[in-house]
Amino acid sequence: MLLRGINHAVLKVRSLDASDQFYREVLGMERVGERGRMWFYTAGAHHHDLALVEVGAGATVPGPRHTGLFHLCFDVADANALRELHTRMKQASVRVSEGVDHGIMRSFYTQDPDGNMIEFGFDVPQSEWKHEQPYASDRAFEI
Repeated sequence: MLLRGINHAVLKVRSLDASDQFYREVLGMERVGERGRMWFYTAGAHHHDLALVEVGAGATVPGPRHTGLFHLCFDVADANALRELHTRMKQASVRVSEGVDHGIMRSFYTQDPDGNMIEFGFDVPQSEWKHEQPYASDRAFEI
């Protein structure tokens, strides 16, 4: 296989300052660079894992029937890291979902300041997959 995975994502945001507070202060990502109204962040895996480009306060979020990004998922180390991040976000008054067991991974969801759906999760070993068809359904789980 020529591809190894996703290297980074670029999101359009209304305000770099508001998004910076979420991605850097709440999530703990490190801002590693700037190019005009584009800021770059790393979670440690790449030169940058995420870039944000400011498009202005008048920007609108595409509706559910538009093409484009559905959600972005950040990988966390394990159940303890997921629990810690969930707690940290609740303490920062960020609305978060309950836990979701996808069979192949466990996660939770939130929205960033621009309404982008963000998932945080960890893969479970294939030997622990709970579904005969691992992509077929989701179950709630306690974080």
